[in-house]
Amino acid sequence: MEKRRIVFYGRVSTQSDEQLSAFDNQMVWYKQLLALHPEWTVVGEYEDAGVTGTSVRKRKGFQQMLDDGIKFHKYDLIVTRETKRFARNTVDALSYVRLLKQHGIEIYFVNDGIWTISDNDGELRLSIMATIAQEESRKTSENVRAGQRISRQKGVLRGSGNILGYRRVGRNQYEIDTEQAIIVKKIFKWYLGGDGIRTIKRKLEEHGYKTATGKSHWQFQVIDNILSNPFYTGRQRQLEKVSDGYLTQNRVKNSPDKIEYIQGNYEPIISEEAFEEVKRLRQLRYNKMNSKGKKESKSVWCGKYLCGCGCGTVRRIASGNEYIFICHSQHMNGIKVKSGIADTEDTCSLRTILEWKLDMIAWHVINDVWGSSKTDITQALKIIEECYREESTLSHLEIRTIQDNIEKLEKRKRGLFDMRADGEITKEEYAAKREEYDMEIQKLNISIAEAESSQVASADYHKKISSIKEALEKILDLSKPKLNRDIVDGFVWKLVHISDNEFDMYLSMGNDDFGDVGAEEKIIKYKVFESSNPRREEQVRCTKLKSIRLTYDDAVRYRTMSGKRVLKHKWEDLEVNIYI
Repeated sequence: MEKRRIVFYGRVSTQSDEQLSAFDNQMVWYKQLLALHPEWTVVGEYEDAGVTGTSVRKRKGFQQMLDDGIKFHKYDLIVTRETKRFARNTVDALSYVRLLKQHGIEIYFVNDGIWTISDNDGELRLSIMATIAQEESRKTSENVRAGQRISRQKGVLRGSGNILGYRRVGRNQYEIDTEQAIIVKKIFKWYLGGDGIRTIKRKLEEHGYKTATGKSHWQFQVIDNILSNPFYTGRQRQLEKVSDGYLTQNRVKNSPDKIEYIQGNYEPIISEEAFEEVKRLRQLRYNKMNSKGKKESKSVWCGKYLCGCGCGTVRRIASGNEYIFICHSQHMNGIKVKSGIADTEDTCSLRTILEWKLDMIAWHVINDVWGSSKTDITQALKIIEECYREESTLSHLEIRTIQDNIEKLEKRKRGLFDMRADGEITKEEYAAKREEYDMEIQKLNISIAEAESSQVASADYHKKISSIKEALEKILDLSKPKLNRDIVDGFVWKLVHISDNEFDMYLSMGNDDFGDVGAEEKIIKYKVFESSNPRREEQVRCTKLKSIRLTYDDAVRYRTMSGKRVLKHKWEDLEVNIYI
């Protein structure tokens, strides 16, 4: 009898007591099954409680089981109760069965009696069972949506009740929290009085008011959400986000016209009139702000340089007419760790950095990476010259051809007169044909005028090439300490300050598809304050090119070009990791 290393896999879809009890029963059932198979040696148990079966992305136990089997070869047989415990998505079920099969791992679905390797028709039977499980999920999803729709029609409110100004006292009951309601009223009053969100944030923190979760620090988005929440007028907004499908179950923003408002049976804090006036003012201020147009930032590093905590950064004037960049979180809240505040969420203690150091990093990296800049400039000028020559030659040929066509048409016009005199054509035919030739000749004369105006005269041509060369050399001059903004913008995608003296620089090299290929996956985090989605992140694929260390001597050479100096006792070497 062949000995087999096996693992058990169990899953339930919710965290309810009934489901968790069923889950415990699953694992007991597996152990009873083990008694019938003395050839099995259990090497692990994997479980997922309270997660959906329609997608494996959210199942950590499932993912760990795959890693242990495929990467570390810890077992050769998975035992699971039935197909729907493994997956309710047909595609997932078949793709993972085939993947495991490639690595010699079999799955035994006990209730369905399916062995994925031993049975010749195992995959066919699995397809049928997985399809049934998927259809069951679809029907369940439809039933849930129908139940939610009926609940909305009955005015049933949803949510945990963690809303500033109210306490939840029953399944569908709310009562006003007097102390918190005062805060809500002040927020609306201040906004109606002309205060912006930034000013309201400052006032709330100065008065020591707490958020709904008991925090003394107020986020811009929290205040904005309060001002836009109709719950304070007695209505709850539902269906803001909906599932994009019963298989993927991702939450996506719903269309505004499909959002529903449910009238609640509780006392409002804000009048409907005050809420609508705030809504009008918010829209008015938003339109006014956007009508100004987007101004170009004063530094290329605005938006490119990110703090290691994932924040954006703020540019501020420092001593000696220099500029510094500071983490937006530190700028707004101070360094909480150093100030001794207990609430350390979103804290950041990275040092501020002088802008010239960012410029120096770019100067060294671009000069190091782009060693063929002079050759590239020469090649670019050659291509431009050839294009101008081709354009000029083409124009001459076009004009000569058009002039030949005009002469042919004039000859035909003269022939028309002879044909009319000989009676070969009528007066009407003569007039119509003459008018046709005149129109064609007029069009060709216009074409000649356009072609001549597009030609580049010989003297003007050399002047043009000379000015282009001068402009290119100025833009691409890598010897100056302050590189041209367009060069830095084209080369550098992001510069991330990961520790006090260490940076990750991502070079896009002008590639719009940067981040699609590479040997390494990196996650770049953002925080865009006063945005509807302040926390963002972007996953990119890139390759580490090299690391360089910038020393005191490097800094001295760089600053000397600008006639400035570096204080040796304050200097610390900078480590730059370059990714492409």
